[in-house]
Amino acid sequence: MKIAFYNGVSGMMSYQEAMNRISHNVANSGTIGFKPDQSVFSDLLYTRMAVNTENEPLTGHGVKIEDTRLVYRQGPVLQSGEKLDFALMGDGFFAVKRPSGETEYTRAGAFDISIEGSKGYLVTGDGSHVLDGRGRAIELTRETADGSFDLDDLKDKIGIYDFPNPYGLEHSNGVCFKETGSSGKAKAITQGKTTYEGRIYDLRQMALEQSAVELGDEMVNVITSQRAFQLNARMVQTADELEQVINNLR
Repeated sequence: MKIAFYNGVSGMMSYQEAMNRISHNVANSGTIGFKPDQSVFSDLLYTRMAVNTENEPLTGHGVKIEDTRLVYRQGPVLQSGEKLDFALMGDGFFAVKRPSGETEYTRAGAFDISIEGSKGYLVTGDGSHVLDGRGRAIELTRETADGSFDLDDLKDKIGIYDFPNPYGLEHSNGVCFKETGSSGKAKAITQGKTTYEGRIYDLRQMALEQSAVELGDEMVNVITSQRAFQLNARMVQTADELEQVINNLR
């Protein structure tokens, strides 16, 4: 009966964590450039059964979330009409320099201008500098007439980066990702050129990529996780009832 307790409790904990991830995805269904996560389950541990047999089969006890898989797909693109908005078509990422000095990558192209002294720089909503193809902060050119910034050639200044395995990226903060050993090293690419596996990239100005969350899929995942949680809870309840019966027989 103790094994039944372990199976049920581990299942409840795992599916509760899966529900938390689903909730996070649904909450970001309106976040620009957001990519959802998907839980990957695996057996928790094994016990040898029927050890006198030739094959000595193993049986699992419980489940855990082994990994979180990035659902890397194109979100719908909407025209915004703003010159500081950019949408990546196909794969690729914008590189941003965090205030801490760390470089991260994002698909969210809703940019802004930061005035630093007499210069203006292209930044994200949280103030991180957007980088060019050489890893440098993008300095904007002032127009002499009224002191505003020239944004016509901005598309050519923004760097686009890609990875051998973008599915291996790690979620960092909101819509940003960190490079990992699984993703490989970031590589600057040229618009319209092919790099990894012949993929082609394009950058559109005055447009934004919306969240890649599919609410229909997430609702199916909610139902599946809820039913699995209820099943494991029932397993714990049944094991407890059986223990009570055994105790009453003594």
